[in-house]
Amino acid sequence: MKPHSKNACGGNFKDWMEVNLLQKCNAHCAWCVERDGWHPKEHADWKTIARQAVKSGNKNIILLGGEPTLYPYLKEVIEYLEAWNKNVWITTNGSMLNTEFIKQELRGITGINISLHSTYMFKNQDITGIMITGLEKSIKALHDIGASVRLNCNCIKGYVDSEEEIEHYVDFAKEVGADKIRFAELKQDDGKFVDLTKILNYKYGTNDDPFINGCNNDVVINGMPVNFRQMCGLQTGMRPLPENPEQETSKVLYYDGKMYDGWQIIKQGEPMDSKNLESLLQNVASGVVKPEVAHAMIDGAHKKEVRSAVNESGDGCVY
Repeated sequence: MKPHSKNACGGNFKDWMEVNLLQKCNAHCAWCVERDGWHPKEHADWKTIARQAVKSGNKNIILLGGEPTLYPYLKEVIEYLEAWNKNVWITTNGSMLNTEFIKQELRGITGINISLHSTYMFKNQDITGIMITGLEKSIKALHDIGASVRLNCNCIKGYVDSEEEIEHYVDFAKEVGADKIRFAELKQDDGKFVDLTKILNYKYGTNDDPFINGCNNDVVINGMPVNFRQMCGLQTGMRPLPENPEQETSKVLYYDGKMYDGWQIIKQGEPMDSKNLESLLQNVASGVVKPEVAHAMIDGAHKKEVRSAVNESGDGCVY
């Protein structure tokens, strides 16, 4: 079964390179895949990472983590990539953003994605542990350095979980000066999952089978450019699992300065202690790790446990 060409796993966004700058993060988002993901033991210097990003040949470089604004050489990486005529993007929880930080550390970026999962800052803090202050001033400062600003909102039950809440969020984004919004369904958190198809009644291209019909849809709501990002059955238990899915992978640059095929979970050959095994079983059960990859990671003593998790989940998503 082939995915829709709009999907990343269908070959879209080929001119983008994702960079995992660091493991450290000051938020505690419940759905975070990277928190229990694989993390290299080696740490390359910033110039090695920047050179590898340039070497990839991709025009768009997006800096991720962890929380990329905590990276001590963020300014140097941005300046290096800009000098090579790359478009530099950052996705952040917004905790470090203020006028001074933006002017000192972020000059040269093309755009920034600020994760904000409620228009009420105290509710966003409940979700992430992060209190964002001075958002409107930060957005103005980002515009002053020539950066576009997108607000990223994960739709979470009890927060942004209705069409009315989405419309309210759009009005809020316009008030604070954002340029775009992305509304995304939750990945691997079925308990708080909000089905965009149901709450929007199939409007804006939302659908019941994002793997086949497309998981990314760009629309305009009340004058605001909006992207809706849906999750297929490889990413959530709330939708049917695609049969024999075909997926194209893209390279991810980790902070050890090496390129990998997609985001890694637990590196093959790494000692499989009880903590790693538990994490692996959870990731297989939720569909993050492909069954064949899981089998290659472990020794014979644990294969029965992994097979049990595989039987509950099927294949995993590469993104």
